[in-house]
Amino acid sequence: MKKYIVIVSCLMICRSSSGYAQISRHDLQITNISNEGFLLASSTQKVLIDALYSEGYGLFSVPPKEVTNEIMDGTAPFDNIKLFLLTHYHKDHCDPVLINEYLSKHKDVLFVASKPSIVFIDGNCFGFARFKKQFHKLTPEVNHSISRIIDMIPVKAFGLKHLSFYMDSVDVEENMDNVGFLFAMDGIRIFHSGDIKINALRDYCAKNGKWTDTIDVAFLYYELFESGASDIDYLVETLHPKYIIVMHIPQRNIEEWPAKIEQLKARFPNILFFKKALDSKTINISGTDHD
Repeated sequence: MKKYIVIVSCLMICRSSSGYAQISRHDLQITNISNEGFLLASSTQKVLIDALYSEGYGLFSVPPKEVTNEIMDGTAPFDNIKLFLLTHYHKDHCDPVLINEYLSKHKDVLFVASKPSIVFIDGNCFGFARFKKQFHKLTPEVNHSISRIIDMIPVKAFGLKHLSFYMDSVDVEENMDNVGFLFAMDGIRIFHSGDIKINALRDYCAKNGKWTDTIDVAFLYYELFESGASDIDYLVETLHPKYIIVMHIPQRNIEEWPAKIEQLKARFPNILFFKKALDSKTINISGTDHD
């Protein structure tokens, strides 16, 4: 009998170690999915953002099939997800078929996205609206914000102008709604910019005044750093983050970024990026009992 108990105990320990280890109160575990897709886990909560897509336009990485399958099946570490956030519906952020299937399989997960993103998915997947009880539509106008508490997680959505792309002198991204998110997980405040350049943040601050929201961890689009020292100085002086995660780096440039990160660390030591899917890092955010 004692031998049986020991064997069962060992099996339980091995099984628990295959998922996330216990996360401390002021820790945030970040698992890279690809591009701007991440799994975030705090001591009691898990959030996915821009996590289900299958197209990289030949420029950006896509999640390995096995990672997508784990997300879809809700296997550890992708179990017990509270929120799924979507910044916008470009194909390197959003696969409507996958998101439709995911919400159908995980009816406790709440989907936070703009109305245009939800309409886009519905247009590609007839009947998507049947999951409307899971929808939380946050559609701020450009340079405005909306705040909600969703399943006990405070969420603030920012209308931040999507970066421009010109064809025949026309900005073809003019009508793409990009939502930046600020949300708190067990007191840790996380900002995710979506696809923006530095002018979008400057325009938001010009419209709304000095940035006053506390940020512990800022996930920032890589082109926000294209001017090097001057850009990171502005970002740090404006957002005052404790950590910065650089994201959405094109595959052709990925090998350049370790050296760039080292250069940027001279201005802000707590800056990092993830190179491969399922790369994971736990960071400690001390003193996160924000009012």
